[in-house]
Amino acid sequence: MAQLIVKAKAFKKMEDPRDKNSGRVKYVCYVQACSIPQEFDEWMATNPREQKMTTNVAEKIKESLSDNPYFHELNRGILMSVQSVSYDNQSSEVSIILEDPAIHGNIDGGHTLRAILDAKSRNSISDEQYVFFEIFTGIDSPVELAAARNTSVQVDLKSIAELEKSFEVIKKALRGLSFSNRVQYKMNEYYQNDKDAEKIAVIDVREIIAIIAMFSQSLYPYKTSVGVLSETQPIQCYSGKEATLRKFLKLGSSVEATQKFNREKMIQDMTPIIPEIFKLWERIETAFPSKASATGRRYGTRKYSKFDNGNTVGSSFFEENPLQYIIPKGIMYPLISSFRALVLVDEATGKYSWKKSPLEIWEIIGAKLVAIVLDEKAENPDALAKNGNLWGNLFKEVYIAGYLS
Repeated sequence: MAQLIVKAKAFKKMEDPRDKNSGRVKYVCYVQACSIPQEFDEWMATNPREQKMTTNVAEKIKESLSDNPYFHELNRGILMSVQSVSYDNQSSEVSIILEDPAIHGNIDGGHTLRAILDAKSRNSISDEQYVFFEIFTGIDSPVELAAARNTSVQVDLKSIAELEKSFEVIKKALRGLSFSNRVQYKMNEYYQNDKDAEKIAVIDVREIIAIIAMFSQSLYPYKTSVGVLSETQPIQCYSGKEATLRKFLKLGSSVEATQKFNREKMIQDMTPIIPEIFKLWERIETAFPSKASATGRRYGTRKYSKFDNGNTVGSSFFEENPLQYIIPKGIMYPLISSFRALVLVDEATGKYSWKKSPLEIWEIIGAKLVAIVLDEKAENPDALAKNGNLWGNLFKEVYIAGYLS
């Protein structure tokens, strides 16, 4: 629990006009900006995005805070969810009690709050500067309010899903993998004030979900209900990552509790194969050029390879190993997806396993798969990634290697 004190003017209580017994009450006031304690920075988990303080929006807030005496009217203000709040007319002090970090804290106006705290830490904020505060009590969850209020820069679906703790099962499945600390679960995560943070090569959680989803027999089964190979390929995982995220979040039901159960069970069942999926990505991304050479094809002549006479031109997506050739995701997605042909699902437990090791199959037929990709006429990797025939041909080669050879 924390008790935070701010100085305020024009403090007003506004009860719920539809239901005075709801327990939801809004308080509004103008808070003296320099009175806001630094401890407010510890209550930001309820905001659906991290605050990147180098954006144009953030710079304008800082400029207005410094120069404009009407900041309290022009800025939208700071929205808080708290356990309780009280006002002392004699001292003009507002006492704010926060108890549960999952419910209580900043919901909107995070950039404004951080700008004020930054200015205060530098002693560069005027005693005459005020900021508008909205303080809610009686809120059970900040999710709906956060989604409604964070509209100046639209909050994306993943940020709201993170606030709802929808990715906890993903975090658990990735635990121990070298890149797990670079996965971005909400907007601007890892992009704050530290200049070095800008160098972090973040991985959008939608990318993680899209890659895992290609192997899911709940979302994209490779056999039909009558047991024959499906002609449908999970191209949407490449071309519509937001749609794939939505499909994952709403898996198999319109009831939230059932959706949660379904997606958690899917990831838990897939956990035995998930680490190897990402090992496979790394192996293909780093070995693709040598497999091309083994077939007599010169991958470096393709413009999208960005080959530069043996110089390092990039890093692998997950392990950040140096690369002399770039392998676009338009090539990686259909290649990785083809190995879903090796997935087995235990009928009794639902647990996933491999028919054969995908890494071993890659070593055996990798050169053939690369040749299939490079023999396509399209020079645009995006066009390759949307070519259903390419996905199907790669899948069939892996299926044959897994089951018929």
